[in-house]
Amino acid sequence: MLFQIAYLSNDIPMPKRVGADIERRFDTPRRMFGLAITRLRILRKESQFEVAAAVGCGEGYLRSIEQGKENLTFDLEYAIVDYLGMLPMSKFWAYAEDLAKKESLHS
Repeated sequence: MLFQIAYLSNDIPMPKRVGADIERRFDTPRRMFGLAITRLRILRKESQFEVAAAVGCGEGYLRSIEQGKENLTFDLEYAIVDYLGMLPMSKFWAYAEDLAKKESLHS
């Protein structure tokens, strides 16, 4: 991993990943999944807390999933998709891929 030096206001050098400030893309399954469940949750007018409680995970963990940071288990993926009413999985992934394409065009 490449690093560059970033300086805090008191001139203390801190390592920073190169490209950390680059705009995020939806080019991985985790990111597509996160974007799709975020959109579906918002359409249903539900909080992360409500969805997390319903599927049996923590709110912080769901937040990380929505940000595309977690490599979640299939069981949890299935539970989330089921809760959001998007079964079968092929229906959900078609929605997620279409949404990611639209977002990529707008960014």
